[in-house]
Amino acid sequence: MVDDNSPPLHEEFAEVVLPEEGVVELTDRLTEYMTEIELGGMTDIIGQVLDDFIDQSGSMPEDLRDSDAFEEITCSQLAVTLAYQLGRLEGRSPQIVRRLVQEAVEKWEARPISDALDISDNDLRRPKELVYPRLRRLEYAETDDDEFDE
Repeated sequence: MVDDNSPPLHEEFAEVVLPEEGVVELTDRLTEYMTEIELGGMTDIIGQVLDDFIDQSGSMPEDLRDSDAFEEITCSQLAVTLAYQLGRLEGRSPQIVRRLVQEAVEKWEARPISDALDISDNDLRRPKELVYPRLRRLEYAETDDDEFDE
């Protein structure tokens, strides 16, 4: 049972990560609660907005004539759309998101994020657990440090 007086997710689970299998399972469970998404049914203008997000993030393929370019764009659009849907789900039903995260943390025994700055070849074998969270933490830490330097 989720307590309404629980701290926000970003505070309660700030210092832990799931193993890769736990991340995949949690992603699948959260996705089950989202509305069905069909990229083919969106308007051209929304498609342009998604393309702009992809372009601004530097994820647009260099060569748009490449045979894989359309698939890369579509995958990026799907990632942006899923991020939006997850935000909507958390805004509409934070108790569901909290419950699923709590269940994943308990089942998969979440571990503290490594404080090591160096990323080893071994770490690269499990990037969802050992690389991406640390890179995100380093990026945000640098941004915070830059703000104080001014």
